[in-house]
Amino acid sequence: MDFLLKPPNRARATQGDDDGFITPPMDGSLTVSELYDFHYENNPNHPVFLFANASGVTYIPFREVVPAAHNAARFVAKAVSIDLQNAGRPRPTVAILAATDTITYFTTVLGMLRAEIPIFVISPRNSLAAVAHLLSKTHASHVLVSTEAPIRALAQDAVRELDSQGAPTICAMPTYDDIYLPGKPFVALPPRGRDYSATRIIVHSSGSTSFPKPVIWNDRSELQVAIVPLFGTHDLTGQIFGCHAVTMFHGIGLNFIGWLAATGLIMATFPPVTPAVTPAPDAVWKASLATSPAYLFSPPVFFEEWCSDPSKLQFFKQLKGVVYGGAPLQKATGDYLANEGVAVYTLYGSTEVGVYSEIFPEHPGLDWEYIPLNDHCALEFLPLGDGTYEMIAVAKPTTELTIINSTFERQDAYATNDILLPHPSKPGRWKVLGRVDDQIMLNTGEKTNPGPLEAILCEHPHIASAMMFGRGKFQNGVLIEVVKRHAFDPQDSQKLNEFRERIWAKVEEMNATAPTHSRLFKEMIIVASPSKPFTYTPKGYPKRSVILSEYSTEIEAAYADAEKGAELKYPKEWNSESSVEFVRTVVNGILKNPAADTDDIFEHGCDSLQAMWMRQNILHALRSSSKTEASKATSSFVYEYPTIASMARYVMSIVNPNHEADAAVTVQSSDLGAFSSPYITDFPQHVPEKPIANGGLQPSKTTLRRLVSSISGYIPLISSRPRLRRDVVLVTGTTGALGSAVLAKLVASGSVGRIYALNRPSATKVAIVKRQEYALTSRGYDASIVRSPKVILVEGEVTKDGLRVVEGLQEEIRRTITHILHIAWRVDFNLSLASFEKAIGGVRGLVNLALSSPRPTPPRLIFTSSVGVFRNNLPDAPILEIPINDSTVAIGQGYPESKWVAEQILYKASQHTPLRPIVVRVGQISGGLNGSWNSSDWVPAIVKSSLKIGFLPDLKGTCSWIPLDFAAGSLTDLRSSNIETGTAHLVHPKPVACNDVFKVIGEELSLPLRPYVEWVNALEAAKETANGMPDSLSQALPAAKTLEFYKSSLSRESADTDAMGIPNLATTNTLAASKVFREGASAHVLSPKEIRLWLQYWRSIGFLP
Repeated sequence: MDFLLKPPNRARATQGDDDGFITPPMDGSLTVSELYDFHYENNPNHPVFLFANASGVTYIPFREVVPAAHNAARFVAKAVSIDLQNAGRPRPTVAILAATDTITYFTTVLGMLRAEIPIFVISPRNSLAAVAHLLSKTHASHVLVSTEAPIRALAQDAVRELDSQGAPTICAMPTYDDIYLPGKPFVALPPRGRDYSATRIIVHSSGSTSFPKPVIWNDRSELQVAIVPLFGTHDLTGQIFGCHAVTMFHGIGLNFIGWLAATGLIMATFPPVTPAVTPAPDAVWKASLATSPAYLFSPPVFFEEWCSDPSKLQFFKQLKGVVYGGAPLQKATGDYLANEGVAVYTLYGSTEVGVYSEIFPEHPGLDWEYIPLNDHCALEFLPLGDGTYEMIAVAKPTTELTIINSTFERQDAYATNDILLPHPSKPGRWKVLGRVDDQIMLNTGEKTNPGPLEAILCEHPHIASAMMFGRGKFQNGVLIEVVKRHAFDPQDSQKLNEFRERIWAKVEEMNATAPTHSRLFKEMIIVASPSKPFTYTPKGYPKRSVILSEYSTEIEAAYADAEKGAELKYPKEWNSESSVEFVRTVVNGILKNPAADTDDIFEHGCDSLQAMWMRQNILHALRSSSKTEASKATSSFVYEYPTIASMARYVMSIVNPNHEADAAVTVQSSDLGAFSSPYITDFPQHVPEKPIANGGLQPSKTTLRRLVSSISGYIPLISSRPRLRRDVVLVTGTTGALGSAVLAKLVASGSVGRIYALNRPSATKVAIVKRQEYALTSRGYDASIVRSPKVILVEGEVTKDGLRVVEGLQEEIRRTITHILHIAWRVDFNLSLASFEKAIGGVRGLVNLALSSPRPTPPRLIFTSSVGVFRNNLPDAPILEIPINDSTVAIGQGYPESKWVAEQILYKASQHTPLRPIVVRVGQISGGLNGSWNSSDWVPAIVKSSLKIGFLPDLKGTCSWIPLDFAAGSLTDLRSSNIETGTAHLVHPKPVACNDVFKVIGEELSLPLRPYVEWVNALEAAKETANGMPDSLSQALPAAKTLEFYKSSLSRESADTDAMGIPNLATTNTLAASKVFREGASAHVLSPKEIRLWLQYWRSIGFLP
């Protein structure tokens, strides 16, 4: 057959009986049901099922199962009046609505497949309306119903809902005793037909948004599911699968019919009794113990319950694997099992396509969440623009699609709507994050994938279900259904507040893993009313769109309240003390860790979302006071007064015009000089240690005291490492673009022996190794760089008092480093200079660290400054590579002001100490090796917005943009240079005309070029038009968010400057000091090839169409 991929040859294990297991032909010559006839002839004694009861363990082999399947077909044919001898007559669809035991259900379906009776499997967990809808849509002639009273009532009521002429007839589902007839001769069914496209099984979707939809499987799709385990690394022949929790009316249960036929695995089930045993967690656990499976399959909720009992762990550790599917497994549960060495496997697939995951890969270890996909399924990945992808199944000979809803490269395809995240360092492994239609697009353009975050919240024992919302809004909220025994009326504000406090620790745990824009505030937690419960699909998923629609009024009310601010008790009388107390309550109620009155809140981790909440709450209090004018408050006062004390004084100046506020933290040139004063005096003296005979250093008494005091820390680490003659480099910020590229260059350098790669701890608690691997691979570098013996990954911070790292490590770094490359710096143009004080203090801390070195000369310190320090200086001639003493050039924005102050610290240190730092002013860095260029930057924003506007700007001047890899190589090369002025400029020494760059982009995107002023005016007009359409604005016009930046550059634009009016910079020192920079200048001139690589990258992440 031409629709199957031939499975790899693999030796099969033999059973402990007289005959070895003979592998069936998996070339498509036999259908799945015919494979069982093959086993009847060739593997009659091989077990199919086993179960345990009071009599012990019973095995049921092929020689009993196959006759029973043929008996079942005759039982059904007789009940629904089908003549099995008349092969040419169309056979009606027969539905099954039953909770029959697994063995009987499995055998009945197998027999109907063999007799070519179309089967419609309906979950009895569906609602009456859903069952009636499904019966009507599939035109089922009969319904096989099991004996349970609720199921019979459901079937009867559904039939009554239908028109009497089109209603199906209810028949009895066979029991085990009806079809397993020991001692009776086996009379085989007539041979099957060969129409592999005919309907064999109809299953239905979960119905998460509306009624469930029927999905047709034929022989092709059945065989393609059956073959999947043959592409895994495990030989499943004779392996016992604990299937007590498997339901045959679910797709996974039906898949076992094919898997068993292809591999010879054995299903352990409950005994075949009527009524069937209910698969509750305790019953499944006991039955699993009694049947000793190699693999245990179960819904995630069962594993979550079992893992709360540590005594069960030993059983899991004896298994070859635990297998879950149908829903996500809580991360805490999966991590618990994985950390104990248990192999945790995911069955991932869909009703519409089949099985996507490999069955089974090698032991996944701690990467259990990342699923390797099976080689048999034709899968493609459509980038969504944020590092995630939508998975697309493509119709190919190896992939039979039952539903086609899309195309991919002109081929029929099924868009799964599933969002996947690739493993940062292991190609082919993917983590399922959620659904595209569940993804929440905020009006900032940022996206929230709610699934993983909701799963964390649902770990709380009082939360039954959680559903995040926020599409088109500035921030997310969450709607929570409380477990029934703890339910309450959310109109009771006291109980609502108590509930929010009760779950807040879990919310903070979620916030710690969420992107900043996805974090939740207490005020945005809504609780569902017991009178309006969530509705669920048969799989147990809440119906998202239905529920959010039902709660739209409550959601809009929550946002309206958020606009007003929280209902905080504001002062009855505004004075200095009450103002401080109120602002303190607001600020520390929002920050995770309370700040002192004089602490900069942004150094305390305050982000833009939290700043917005602080502003809203304070304005709400001011509006509530009839004597105040809240409109006098500036939109950025939280940034301008970033401490509790200064913000309180500002509030008082609004309440009482006679009260004097602090000056806003926007500074004048004299203030900038004064700000730097505490950091440029009292430098420590450099005291080198005396060399000793072996070429090392003679420790001073002070150093010996340090070593003794740190004996419990890193002394073994120091002593275990040989003294290095090559460079030892401390580099900060290696998880950023430039830092990761620099790390790659340092590892490749033969003159570098050790690298301390220092990064701040992740707010989302992602391990530093994974962060570093992702940083490298996303820029086109090899992730294995992190495993180089040269690299020591360090989590910590640079402070004015030194390095905040694990005990003893600073001493090791202090004694061994020869160079410091300080790249890490917060990039946030909203912040004032005061909010960069911690970063500025860190520069002084690195100066002190270098001067405390025991080496004869202090380590060379290279600091990456920015061309932004020339914010207000536009000379005609190129700016020379010399210190800038005039602070007015940087005034007006906290970021360049902070860089100017940092430069002053280093220049002063060079004047008064033996330290010889190099200030490297970095210009615009363009794409990486793979074209990677952050889509939030101003250049890609212009490109994407131009698609909406209809033309590109014809910018004057030149582009001295320097490719990432070239910049990193040049910066690394500068570390050992001697530059008299201590200053170098890192911009491209051979700039190209902006017009040439944008011409290439225009040709690729079929866009003309027009004057820049026309483009800015068109952007402003498009922004006005897009008002009220936040999704359209954020996605199609990213440049609109920084319109003021583009408008301000109009006055600076000149043919004699760089793009956007940025001044031209001399590169004389850099050319003289760096061989890489000098020799690579011509090879790395911006070319059409590189420009097209940027566009290719932006397309690959979904940023451009």
